[in-house]
Amino acid sequence: MSNNSNTVSTSLDNQSHHHYDVLRQQIDDSLKKAETQKNKLKTIERRYSIINICLGALATFITGQSAVSNDPLIGNWRINTTVASVLTLGVTIVGSMQKQLAAPDLLSEASECVAKLKALKVETIVSTYDTEQVSEEYQQILSDFSKIDC
Repeated sequence: MSNNSNTVSTSLDNQSHHHYDVLRQQIDDSLKKAETQKNKLKTIERRYSIINICLGALATFITGQSAVSNDPLIGNWRINTTVASVLTLGVTIVGSMQKQLAAPDLLSEASECVAKLKALKVETIVSTYDTEQVSEEYQQILSDFSKIDC
């Protein structure tokens, strides 16, 4: 009889260990996805910021230099102001696109999600963690950060 109970006990241990591993892997996969999204948002934010600064600086330089020298920097005054206006329009468009594609609140939400998933991952280092509690915390993170692909 004891041989049979050892087999049952070993089988339950294997199932339990498998559940630990599956949950740990799900958390790890979610963490990787969230980090990827966060890094993508940071890259988009950085690119749009650089473009925005360059366009604004060029518009300012053209109008400022023309005003200081009292002579249009590019062609005649009409061309000069047209170029400066187009650059300024570019600043407005890029700034609007930046807010839509790399919203600062979405970036901070992604960062917070990554931090919570990392903390949860640390909890799963010990193979005797409470799977029910960690699973609940994991589901709560997924629910709280539904805008983030995790």
